[in-house]
Amino acid sequence: MLPILIDEMRKCLFPFLFPLLLIFPACKSPPASSPAAPPPEKTPAATLEFERIEADRIDHISLYYHLTVENPRPAPLQIEVRGWKLSLNELEPEAAALTLDGADVSDARLTAGGNSVLEKTLVLELDLQALPDSFGSMSEYEYLADLSLDMAYRYGNGPPLAGATSAAASFPRIREPEFTITSIAILQAELINTRFKVSLRIDNPNPFPVDLSSLDYELYGEGRFWADGREQDVLHIPAQGSAETKLFLTMNFIDMKRHLLDEIIAMRLVRYRFTGEAEVGTGISWLPEFHMGFDHSGNSTVLR
Repeated sequence: MLPILIDEMRKCLFPFLFPLLLIFPACKSPPASSPAAPPPEKTPAATLEFERIEADRIDHISLYYHLTVENPRPAPLQIEVRGWKLSLNELEPEAAALTLDGADVSDARLTAGGNSVLEKTLVLELDLQALPDSFGSMSEYEYLADLSLDMAYRYGNGPPLAGATSAAASFPRIREPEFTITSIAILQAELINTRFKVSLRIDNPNPFPVDLSSLDYELYGEGRFWADGREQDVLHIPAQGSAETKLFLTMNFIDMKRHLLDEIIAMRLVRYRFTGEAEVGTGISWLPEFHMGFDHSGNSTVLR
């Protein structure tokens, strides 16, 4: 009798329990989650920026660069410049040196503290005199320098990390003015002193004007010393133009033979040599004035 009663109860309760079984399924344990992967460690980064130019003459230029190395980790960072490359107007000049704190940059061993930034100044020395007159692109008026560094970083005894950085700089090509004597006029011929007027043309090959602030010179004719002189505030020469000035000088015959004066008076054309030194102003901030020597020979008419 009891089994029949239990079976009847089961039949009566099942319609009510079945929906509950659908709503509340059997509990299961959630799957075990794998531990999250740690984020990748940050790597050092270097930047190179061109700062300024300094020059003591037109063929020796110093380019200054600002090197910044960021260490993103708490451990000290060892820094090394493994190599560097310079492209000047798309060619690689041999007469160049890169220094850091006065020493070759390849010998430098630097350390940046944890979570810090290291800043250094690099100096690129260029001997432009060793370069050909015309080379690469844009060489007529401008130099374009591309400097790249091959960096290496290390934390403690860990493996080295590679890095690189680069910077570009441009600066005008500065060329010396050119001197040409266009004529020599005899103003007064005497036994002791003979006065000359020399017409001097100065050509400026640069794309900017220059000023000839001083001129010390010696003039030779047919291989003999004739006279010398000094001029101040000579003249302004426009960009890619020319200007002419007059030099008045005196030739002294007191220690020469008479026939030399007769030869000069009779000349129609003279082979001359014009040599000396000049100070030239460019108006460029990093090279406002430069010193140059000149030694020019040619032929000139002798006027009366």
